[in-house]
Amino acid sequence: MNEAYYTQTADRPDLAALEVAPPEGFIGQKILPVVPVAEKTGTIYYSTVTADSTAATSRSVGTAPTATNISNSSTSFTTVEHIQRGAVTPDEVKTFGGIEKADMVGAKWAKRQTMIAYETDVCGKILGKAASNNFDAEKVLEDIQTALYTVSLYEGKSVLIAATMTIKKMVQQMLGSNVYGPSFARLISGASPASAATGMNFEAWKNALGMLFGVDEVLAGNDIVWNTPSFVGHFAIAKIDDSADELSHKYKPVLGKTYMYMPDGRSPWHVKSIADHVNINNLYDAIMWFDTKILNTGALYVFDGVQ
Repeated sequence: MNEAYYTQTADRPDLAALEVAPPEGFIGQKILPVVPVAEKTGTIYYSTVTADSTAATSRSVGTAPTATNISNSSTSFTTVEHIQRGAVTPDEVKTFGGIEKADMVGAKWAKRQTMIAYETDVCGKILGKAASNNFDAEKVLEDIQTALYTVSLYEGKSVLIAATMTIKKMVQQMLGSNVYGPSFARLISGASPASAATGMNFEAWKNALGMLFGVDEVLAGNDIVWNTPSFVGHFAIAKIDDSADELSHKYKPVLGKTYMYMPDGRSPWHVKSIADHVNINNLYDAIMWFDTKILNTGALYVFDGVQ
């Protein structure tokens, strides 16, 4: 077989840096931001909510007020290897137009599978929490307000998290509601033909839901992951960290973080290409090490029942 149709056997930071398309719907790192770690296991010290208490009004002169001690909690993380191997035979290399293109195809496929593995892990932590309420289009604003109040002591921005299909079903049920249907329709379509046309796209639906529910953002997850049978009809209201500070969990009560092993401190990906002359193949390994941690479950409120 012509050597030109074999890849090189080497670590491939160039392939690790490839953007995997389409990225739409991969929302895990927005929900549980990444904390790079240089060790595969370790201890986490994180902030929790200290309950409110009534300010004293009867302190005697010369006596100190009663103090409420505020302290952090701790837990551990252990990153786990997630690996996938793609393969492109030398014969297929020719159809792709050369080994450079075949390298990209094989590496992108392997990377996408590990991305799905990560997204699946985050989805299980979010929508896998037992539901606290059932979606009802006729009283949804009251129920959403209850959810927002429940998570209000935690820091970050408020979000609605759901599969793309679940959001579409929510919009359909909201439009059919006797209570909110007409006002919700106007919120989507606006008052002019031009704005009505833009109201037919999915982004307009998300924006309308966000405005009506009073959340900062609506995060739509890829249906491949977020609409699997275990989570059909589920969605969550949550507070997620938007500080861009890897150490924010130490002084803010945030929902959680992703502890991602990065030996070089920069990239979570380890991509390797392998020329397999024995089996006459080109192999592409994509590896990611991570552990997703929910640090404050109170920052998460789950609904089910979207039909």
